[in-house]
Amino acid sequence: MDRRMDRRTVAKGAGAVAGVAALGLLPACGDASGAPQTTPTETTPTETTPTEPSLYDRLGGYFAIAAVVNRFSDQILINPTLNENPALKAWNETEAEARLPGLKFGRTLWIAAAAGGPFDYTGLPLSEAHAEFNLTAEQFAEVGAEIVRALDFYEVPEREQQELVAAYSASMSDVVTATE
Repeated sequence: MDRRMDRRTVAKGAGAVAGVAALGLLPACGDASGAPQTTPTETTPTETTPTEPSLYDRLGGYFAIAAVVNRFSDQILINPTLNENPALKAWNETEAEARLPGLKFGRTLWIAAAAGGPFDYTGLPLSEAHAEFNLTAEQFAEVGAEIVRALDFYEVPEREQQELVAAYSASMSDVVTATE
């Protein structure tokens, strides 16, 4: 049976990603107390009511998650504000062709595992993965704007977008290492 994914499926899934993020179920965000980061396998599974599907299912599964990740990941590469960062620009020019498919897979796996899907995330902590880029708060905000644009493309409702941006912002201390 040929099942094609439509924008509604992705939008429903992306909205659920926002809900997961708002509940603090996404890994590697850390907290202000300096507590160690957790991986999806260390988080408490999402509780659902008998009539509510699992979080992973509400996200639309792996393919819907991958569609959102694919879109914002591609846009990050060509974003002029982000390409002002010499380390990001160099990565985009020399590493992206070989490494971007794996990065998209890792980002997708990270979200799918956090959502209770049948996966384990074993990637790097955010602080380690972003250390070489010396990111500023402005660049961090621009990545968040690209995520919002991807969510807009898939028509994710405003409330879920706001929740996702709030959760994304919680990871700022792990990612931003430079001053303006």
